[in-house]
Amino acid sequence: MSRFMQREERIRTAEGEFIVRSIDPNDKLVELFDPSSGELKKMTIPAMRRQISDGSMRRLTVKPMSGTVRDLAQSDSASRQLLFNRFRVQRLESCLHRGDSKAEAIRKLIAEPLALDDGTPVPPISERQAYRLIDAASSSPLELMPAHAERGNRLPRHSKDVEELVRHLIEEEYAKVHSRITMRKLSELATTLAREKGLIATSRRISRAYVRDFFIKRYHGDIDHKRIDPRIARSKKAVAKERIRVDAALQRVEQDTNSLPFIVMTSEGPLKNPYLTVSIDCGTGVPLGWHLSKTPVTEEETLDCLERSLYSKAERFSQLSIDCSIDPYGLFANLYLDNGPENKGRRITRITEIGIFLTRVAANSGHQKPYIERFFGSLKPALEALPGCTRFDGKDGARTDEAMKDDLLTLDELERWIVRWMYEEWVHRPLERFITADYYDTDEAPGITPATRWAYYEQNTSLPPPPDRERWIRMRYLTDERSLSAKTGLSIEGFRYRGEHLRQLIRQYGPDSQVTAYYNPSDYRFAYVADRETGELLRLVNDEVNATTPAFSFTEAKLRRAHVRKTAAAVPACVANFQRELAAASLSGGRRKRGHMAEQREVRAAAKLSKAIQKSEANPVPAQPAGDAPTLWTDGLLLTDDAIPNYDLETKPRQSNGGTES
Repeated sequence: MSRFMQREERIRTAEGEFIVRSIDPNDKLVELFDPSSGELKKMTIPAMRRQISDGSMRRLTVKPMSGTVRDLAQSDSASRQLLFNRFRVQRLESCLHRGDSKAEAIRKLIAEPLALDDGTPVPPISERQAYRLIDAASSSPLELMPAHAERGNRLPRHSKDVEELVRHLIEEEYAKVHSRITMRKLSELATTLAREKGLIATSRRISRAYVRDFFIKRYHGDIDHKRIDPRIARSKKAVAKERIRVDAALQRVEQDTNSLPFIVMTSEGPLKNPYLTVSIDCGTGVPLGWHLSKTPVTEEETLDCLERSLYSKAERFSQLSIDCSIDPYGLFANLYLDNGPENKGRRITRITEIGIFLTRVAANSGHQKPYIERFFGSLKPALEALPGCTRFDGKDGARTDEAMKDDLLTLDELERWIVRWMYEEWVHRPLERFITADYYDTDEAPGITPATRWAYYEQNTSLPPPPDRERWIRMRYLTDERSLSAKTGLSIEGFRYRGEHLRQLIRQYGPDSQVTAYYNPSDYRFAYVADRETGELLRLVNDEVNATTPAFSFTEAKLRRAHVRKTAAAVPACVANFQRELAAASLSGGRRKRGHMAEQREVRAAAKLSKAIQKSEANPVPAQPAGDAPTLWTDGLLLTDDAIPNYDLETKPRQSNGGTES
């Protein structure tokens, strides 16, 4: 579906639900129908976009199409084969334009050996493959390539041995990444070695012009071939085949991060090279969002910049006292990022769920996102006069020591200067690409400055509203299926989450049930579970944190936990002795084990004896004088009948097996 507002959409506001009946793009009016009262209500499109941005209005039935992810970094084998096919097609079409038939062009292609401009041989193909290439190729005419015959002297200036020597020196010494050998030094080395080997007379020399001409004609057409870093060669040697044209606002947005050549004062001390992330609308040249960070950029900072691009910045402009007549925001169609680690996570890929088509370009490929590259190229020279800047003569970091002596700006002060330059100077600067694009039709031209172009599109076209706030918040979280326990709460990556909402969630989902957990990998303090009735995200708190705990990422928290465990005090020797003795005592002896009842009888007998001894010690017998002690012996005494006590014994009645008396 479209990113724009559609008829029959359902809108929820504080007053209730409405249905969009009609949209008038000319008068910028939207007609809303109240189903409960049957009344019609009119609202301007800018007011509706602003309410959606503030969250006071929600689109209930919108279902934007899911975006796709394209990765422009192809494999080497696929790129090489594509280059071969294009070269063959170009050669075939050249023959066809010279008047040859299809069969003659194919026979010429097969008969002669082919090689690319860098000397790479092109593998031969069969006639059948050539016919397939012609049928699959585009029918657009291509510029004919002239076939220059051999020019110059009829006899070579130097022998084949000299040419092989020069080729060997080029491959071994000159055509190396960051080689120390220059073209002039290469000619001097070739002259010296050729004289030593007797290839040339001592009076002759191999000139620099000859070596350079040999390199271009016999080795490679690019004098910098293999000398520059391959990581930047992709962009430096790119060919601008055609111009990137963007004919409307919020169609193409480019975002990139750059380190600024500044030293700023922070609470932790002087900080070098803070990181600035900026997103720019290519159709107007207006910056849509920014984020200034002390540390290297992660997914969190990338999403912060995108969020500022999607929603209104009027409140932030007021906080920074920015004098800007426009408030650029809205849901854009295409987003171009590089393939750095801050742009490759699951959360970045999930922005396609709100209808953004994501394109990742290869690293060091500034030619594939030229608008943001030009923006940063203008930002640094514009602010290099501020204190703390390390830029000198166009080179970053050239005056670091001198910058430390300046009255350093704080990070907030630097941010305000950057935002002021973006929205008070840059947006009013005439851009060359807009002048050359619109000079032929000045009556309908949207303008040559970013501010005038944005105002033109905002007044004469219908810009799409931003995505729903709640949906964007959910999209920024990672999700995982977890078990919800009444005892331990929610467990995520080794951390347990509980809190005041746990009882409510247990009552709704039940104990030990599987729920969808939402969490931010950059903040390990909180996790969220959706309310089963309202869908609202309820927060659970990490058991390990308190009000003063920093918002560490999960990775940082686990590293700190491992560091604490690693630096803890060593276990004392008594623990090892106890474990060793416990293990020895736990092993069974070699003698035969006695029965359980026999062991228990001995244990109980010993316990009785110990108990009796303890009682005697607690209540001893009083001491008697010596000689008066009574005796228990009855020798010599006459026992009479009355001295023997009488006992009456009562016999208990016996019962039979049936339980009755006998």
